[in-house]
Amino acid sequence: MATTKLTRRGKAVLAVAVLGVVLGYAFGGRSLNAVVVPAAALLGVTRLYVHTFPEPSVERTAPSEGYQGDRRTVELVVDAAQPYPATIRDRLSDGLRGDSERDAEADGRTLTYDVELAERGVGSVGPCSVRATDPFGLWNVGFVAGTQERVTVFPRVHELRDTAALLSGYVGVTDDREQFAGVREYERGDPLRDINWKASAKRPNDFAVTKYAGEGATNRVTVAAEAVGPRADSVAEAAASVAVHLLDAGVAVGVATASGNVEPAHGDPHRRRLLGALATFERGRLPQHRRDNADVVVHAPESGEHVTVTVGGTDYRYTEFVGRGAGPERASNERPANRGEVSA
Repeated sequence: MATTKLTRRGKAVLAVAVLGVVLGYAFGGRSLNAVVVPAAALLGVTRLYVHTFPEPSVERTAPSEGYQGDRRTVELVVDAAQPYPATIRDRLSDGLRGDSERDAEADGRTLTYDVELAERGVGSVGPCSVRATDPFGLWNVGFVAGTQERVTVFPRVHELRDTAALLSGYVGVTDDREQFAGVREYERGDPLRDINWKASAKRPNDFAVTKYAGEGATNRVTVAAEAVGPRADSVAEAAASVAVHLLDAGVAVGVATASGNVEPAHGDPHRRRLLGALATFERGRLPQHRRDNADVVVHAPESGEHVTVTVGGTDYRYTEFVGRGAGPERASNERPANRGEVSA
């Protein structure tokens, strides 16, 4: 739906016309004819002109997810049956930063702008506002078009130092894949590399998975995250980094927070679900049963001191795994352009 308003220039012309009416009433019709009639005619004609502007359509290509600190490009296609010059601006929610305003024709051309995923959480892009004026700048007609698209901003994921490989030992994970130990039924989350296709061919309704002698009893790990104080972002970053480290090591990883659980699993879709849960992670005390059932607990106290990682009943500073000055990395093959300080 279009909204039409007078611009400041249009209000000035209207004020002149009103003044002309006053002068005409006081000094005669000559003043009325000289000022009021042209002003009224101009306002009327330009109002009819902007009324002919059709409502535009908007198509947008925007990121649905990304990591805190990423910069992404948004593409807009604004088209109208009768093209006209307009000021086009996408609405960005809190946590997303960028200059989305462009002066262009609503003629179907592709417009682009960069957006920074500045804060962890769930934000949105859109809808799009399209504003146009008449050639004299007296009237402003505005449209709101397009949809609002959700953008999930994952916490930063830090590259862990070599000493963090000890995490696998802390949780009892081994991966000796040299000695064959038989086959078993496929379970959800098993990596595709372990499917025994020869044995599976004999099971028309199921898959078989190769077992190895050195497979550890703990190949499913739950990472619990708790921020009693103000350092929820730091805890989210630490929990995400530990979880991604273990996922990359082939461990099925889940996450427990004060608001819920993500069960341990493998795979890229699961990785995104896990990071999505940490994107919306908020401060709060972890229920005791979730803490007791977790293999790794990432915790920040109410005092706001350093983040600790508890494994096997032993507390470690998160910086012991990361090291000062280590920078963020991506949970996929993406690598960041810049490296930053660890905030945990």
